[in-house]
Amino acid sequence: MTLSYAHHEPGYQAPVKASRLRAWDDSSPYHKNRPLRAPRGSDVLNLLRKPITFRNIPQLSGITVHTFVKDATEDSANLHVASMVIQAITGQRCTAHAARSNVQNWGLRAGKFVSVSADLQGEEMYHFLGKLIDVVMPRIRDWRGIKGTSGDDNGNISFGFRPDVVALFPEVEVNYDSYPPKMIPGCRKYTEVRSEDNID
Repeated sequence: MTLSYAHHEPGYQAPVKASRLRAWDDSSPYHKNRPLRAPRGSDVLNLLRKPITFRNIPQLSGITVHTFVKDATEDSANLHVASMVIQAITGQRCTAHAARSNVQNWGLRAGKFVSVSADLQGEEMYHFLGKLIDVVMPRIRDWRGIKGTSGDDNGNISFGFRPDVVALFPEVEVNYDSYPPKMIPGCRKYTEVRSEDNID
């Protein structure tokens, strides 16, 4: 029954579909051997992006919250405060990173701890992302959003926040008096998104 099914009744003839591209009228010798012209008018628009289906939805694989504390070379208390802030907003224990080489212009010395980071995955990652989008970002004054050039070809997205924006996180705001205002660090977030080809 399925093999013998015909969608159109007997005698139906499909209409001839016109060519999308237009030919030249040969009214000028310059029209000879030229490629076909584009359709007339501006009603034919190309898709700006591929339609999102259940097969190509980007999937988060991890979020890294990182901050570089340049004043930690002079006073390690700045690094401790930065570690407390990052641990409060992420709920994860931070990892300290030391400078690999000497940079005289920045005052860096090899082996000196100058930055901290926290890696998020799983439920903690989605909890942090939801808090960032629903609570922190709407409260940023005169914020123009994340730049379209903040990503790369591998699906990684990175953007940063000023110290006054980091203070908008609920965990920091509720205990704002516990942190010295001048020691609250800015942070650079690095979000990893798996490409569409790897999600099936």
